[in-house]
Formats: sequence, C-alpha cells, structure tokens
Amino acid sequence: MIDTPPLAPPAPPVRSHKWLKRILVTALVLANLVVFGGYFALRFYAGKIDDELRKDSEVVAALSQRPASHQDPLNFLLIGSDSRENLPPDLEGSFGAFDGARADVIMIVQLLPDDGLMRVLSLPRDLRVEIDGHGTNKINAAYAFGGGSLTVQTVTEYTGIPIHHYAEVDFYGFASLVEALGGVTLDFPFPARDVKSGLAVQAGRQRLNGAMALAYARSRTYQQLQNGSWISVDANDIGRTQRQQQLILAIITEAKHPSAITEAGTLIEALGTFLTVDAALDQDSLIDLVWSMRSLNAADIESVTLPSVTHTIDGSSYQLPEEPAAGAVLAAFLSGEPVGVAAQGPVRVQILNGNGIPGAAARWAGELSDARFVVVDIGDAESDSFTTTVLLAGPNRVAFATLVADELGFGEIRPGTVPEGVDVIVIVGADAQ
Repeated sequence: MIDTPPLAPPAPPVRSHKWLKRILVTALVLANLVVFGGYFALRFYAGKIDDELRKDSEVVAALSQRPASHQDPLNFLLIGSDSRENLPPDLEGSFGAFDGARADVIMIVQLLPDDGLMRVLSLPRDLRVEIDGHGTNKINAAYAFGGGSLTVQTVTEYTGIPIHHYAEVDFYGFASLVEALGGVTLDFPFPARDVKSGLAVQAGRQRLNGAMALAYARSRTYQQLQNGSWISVDANDIGRTQRQQQLILAIITEAKHPSAITEAGTLIEALGTFLTVDAALDQDSLIDLVWSMRSLNAADIESVTLPSVTHTIDGSSYQLPEEPAAGAVLAAFLSGEPVGVAAQGPVRVQILNGNGIPGAAARWAGELSDARFVVVDIGDAESDSFTTTVLLAGPNRVAFATLVADELGFGEIRPGTVPEGVDVIVIVGADAQ
C-alpha cells in the first residue's frame, strides 16, 4: 500500500471568498479601464474628426429622420465623386480633366448597430431614373444637376429606402485614405492590369498604395493574364462596382489593424481633406455610431449590386432593374433583413493548383461532388508556393466561399476578383493533405 501525505486542512470559507472577491473586483476594474479608456480615446479622436470634416448643410433637408433605436437600420448614402479638384499632380495625368463633377460611385451603406452588421447596396451609375426637374436620365446625373441634395432625393424616390446620413469622397480622398493606412491588401489569382486606369499587379497577395488602389477602383477594362494571354474579366461597370466593394472591405479590415490606431492623426487629417458629410452628423452621433459598430469585421458585411440589365434607349445605354431580383433586394434593404446570396443552382467553383503537387487540383475537385457545387474549371495558379489554401470570392459571394470551405474542411477565405461564371476560386495550398 502506498502512503499518501495527509491533505492540508481546508482554508476558512470566509478567507476564500475574500480572495475570490478581490480577484473578481480586480478583473472588473481592469475591464472597465480598457472599455472606458477605449471610449475616451474614441471621444478624443471623434472630436478631432468632427472638427476636420467638411459639412454639407444643404443636404440635410433631403434626409429622412434618423431612427431613434439601434434596432432599426441606419442608412448612409455614400457618393464617390470624380471631381479632380484636390487630385495630387502625380495622379492628374492618369484620369484626365473636365469641368464639374459626377457621381462615379453610388452606394447605400446600411448599418444595424444592435447586430454589429453592415450591408452595402451599390447602384449602377447608368441606372435609368426620373430626376426631379430634369426628366429621365442616368442616376449619376443627379449629382451634376443638384449635388448631394438632389442625389439623396433621387435615390430615395427610386429605391424607397430612407437616407438618414450622407457622405461624399473624391478621388484625392480615396487615394489619401489608402496612403494614410499605409496601403491595403488584396488577393489576385492571376496578374492583372488595366491599361486605361494604370492598374498593374502581379499574382498573389498584393499591397496596393493609394494610386494603385484608385486604379483598381476605377478599372473598367480589367484584364487577367491566363495561360499566357490577357483575358478581359468583368470589364464593365458592374465588375468595377464589385471591385469597389472589395476595396471597402479591405479598407475596413486595414483600419481595424493596430498600426492604423497608431496613425490616427494621419487618418484624421486625410478624412478632413476629402470627406464631406451632412451637417446633422455631429460629434455625439459619430461617437455613438462608431462605438456601436466597433466589432465590425469583413465577415459581418454583406455587399450586393442592384441586379440590372443593359438596354439601349434612344441611342443611350442604360441599366434597367432586373426583376424580380431587384425588387427583392430593395425590399430586403428597406426592412433591414438579410439580402441573401443564395445561388440559383449550385455554387460554381474554379480550382487552381497552388502547391506544385501534380493532380492536387483534380484531387480536391472530387471532394466537391454533391449537388451543391459544380467545378467549372481546373488549372494551375500562377504560383506553386501557396502554403495555405486560399478561397477567393467577391464581396457578394463570401457566403458561397464559406460553404466550400466547410465542405473541404480547410482554407482561408479572402475577398478577391473572380471571373464571370465563377462564384469561388480555390487555390490549393500546401496545407491540403
């Protein structure tokens, strides 16, 4: 029989409770210091941002009353103006010059503070609408005719979605924001270019500076180098809108990085240079909004472009809503319900070998054999040195990438550019065993 040392007498219950209480109190105090320290830092920076921002008083009259509850969706109209007014000299030659400004990007950004979610609805700039006092025209003409006020009015009347706040950025601001963040990261399955916008990137995960991010956002003649030939991929306004959505996700991801916090002063200066907001978005509203959405990540963002088809009317090319899909998207935004990206049929997957092992792409294509998936193409990636399997999907197809990753059992999902006819690109890495 093995002798065991006698157990130590139990500590008095009161003493044990005192130590437990001290530990709990200490933990709570530390937690509150973190929370309130972050909150006061937010108040400090929000005050500086509020001082720097340009305010538009005229647009306020066109806005809808802001909802009182965080349970209700809060809608921003985000306009990307192609004004060259503040464009740096080194970028002016890339984009030409003209008088005035147009709405190059039109997005409704919907926030659900209680749920910590964001939805982005992009409206094609060639969408055919009625503009008050100007008849039938493309929706981006509203900005040229009447600035932010007429644009808000036109978008509200067309979509039926109330607009509570307004924000406007210009070309210079977009490039400046990316520069202030130290660049943004995007994934490219193939080398890509746009001769007109100046885009030129290699395959793989690339760090884009302000000028190159701007060239990516403005690309309408986007091409990829596949099998030794340059192939046009989504080289149109709809494809460009999806690329703009991808950049928004990249900017949000980058802005949450610790290094962005240390460069807060530079970011604030950049915001003040290019961002215009409605005068009703005061400091308290900004603090409330940012604090309620502080945990937002790319996975919490759902992006969609209003479904549309191209028609030529009286010699002009327009985008007309594609029904019933367009009506369903608008109804979802109006109610604050998920837009939904369920495919009409199986998820279309392209599988590329990125680890150099012969037959790897075909091997894993066999794992996607049930009715939910269809492998539309198998090939080789531009690089065979992927250590991690990457699943690329457009911002409105991240849910599809999640289904594929769950089926494979591995893979890192990243927003990226995919060709027409494909929902998800799987680049098989060395981790695929």
